[in-house]
Amino acid sequence: MKSTRTFFLWLVAAAWLFTGVAVQAQSNADAVLSLDYVGNDLTGGNGTDDGVTSGVVAGAGTSIVVEIFAAGVTANLTGASITLTADQSIVRLDPTVDAAGTSSVLAGSFALALPGTDSTQSVGAFGPTALTNDLVARVGLITVADVTDQEFSIDIAVNLAVSTSDSRTINASMSFNAVPKVVVDSPSEEIPRGGVSPTITATASNFAAGATITISAAKTDGAADISLTDNGDGTATITASGSGFATADITASDGTTTTSAVSVMFSEQVPAELAAFGGSIVDEGVSLNWTTTSQTNNAGWQVMRSTDGITYEVVSDLVLGAGTSDAVLNYDFEDTAIPSIEKVFYRLDQVDLDGAIHSSAPIEVILGARFLDLPNEFGTHVYPNPFNPATTIAYDLPSDSAVSIVIYDALGQEIRRLVTEQKAAGRYTIQWDALDNLGRGVGSGVYIAKVEAGQFSASQKMLLLK
Repeated sequence: MKSTRTFFLWLVAAAWLFTGVAVQAQSNADAVLSLDYVGNDLTGGNGTDDGVTSGVVAGAGTSIVVEIFAAGVTANLTGASITLTADQSIVRLDPTVDAAGTSSVLAGSFALALPGTDSTQSVGAFGPTALTNDLVARVGLITVADVTDQEFSIDIAVNLAVSTSDSRTINASMSFNAVPKVVVDSPSEEIPRGGVSPTITATASNFAAGATITISAAKTDGAADISLTDNGDGTATITASGSGFATADITASDGTTTTSAVSVMFSEQVPAELAAFGGSIVDEGVSLNWTTTSQTNNAGWQVMRSTDGITYEVVSDLVLGAGTSDAVLNYDFEDTAIPSIEKVFYRLDQVDLDGAIHSSAPIEVILGARFLDLPNEFGTHVYPNPFNPATTIAYDLPSDSAVSIVIYDALGQEIRRLVTEQKAAGRYTIQWDALDNLGRGVGSGVYIAKVEAGQFSASQKMLLLK
């Protein structure tokens, strides 16, 4: 990241310096600083605040002239100091300016000379002065590098002094090469449970003064609802409601120019934060353990088991939760009704106090031959049949075999290759979701599942009805 250096420009009364003097802001309490971009001509400027608060600058070695105004100054000044902050690798004070302050670029109530270094200097002294047309000074800068299409800014602070104990500092910034954009006060918010709707504020900037700005929110994903309220001042409030999460792209437009999109996300508050969830084989079955770090309106859990990772069944009574808690809590359940299969899948269905259910990610437990009721002969069957949208192909292997399961249409053309791998002896199932090898849905009709395992082979007809 490029470092930012600060150029200090001091104008002081002859009898005293501001440095090291403790002061309190008293007079000129309503003073407001403004910057007016004059252009690239060092002799330009009219001493009047025309309200040009940004500019477009190209190339290296380009002059930038800015007039500094302090409105609302009611008490005459005995001195002032100016601090200008900018990235010195992009822009610096113009070294060609007359150091004696005689150049017209430095015209104003205070005829300042701005050095081309980052040192602190005392450059003048004078008695009580009233500002003319609120003009404090006109300053000249120069671009160090080619700034074409590069956005940058300068920050200026002016300390207005009435006496050694009476001063006030006011600030203003100016951007260059700024393109219209939209910014948000937060890129993400969580949707609390209980009906509270979170909001994100979007603000449009860098459009032409007086332009009519429209801010839009286009939902890109999620089940929660997204709404937008235009506040009529170049800002808009984006609100999420309902359950689930949602993402949206936010843009702003004046009818001619549309900004790049800013993405925001409203995430769903997790009803129970799982720190761990796992299972292990014990003498009588599978022992499941899980740990939570927080719970919200949690009535409890139901343990769900699957033999194929797709279709789950309840295998436990409700394991009571803790309602709402930030404590770390441990839970366990032992599944003793293990099916005769090589592996099983488990998930936790968390049940809210209002009955809503949220499912965890599944885990897999390898049972191996220990729980297998090994078949004595090769066999296959399909269920349901007819089917829509999916069917399960079950097959028994009396011995270790290289297994191939392929789906064909009625003309004998290959539709889907489901299995091509070595399998240990046991009972297996696999589901066909009525998609072909390219992931496309197939039409209604008769299909054939051909199962080959070593020397065994069997074909099952299946009827898809849509």
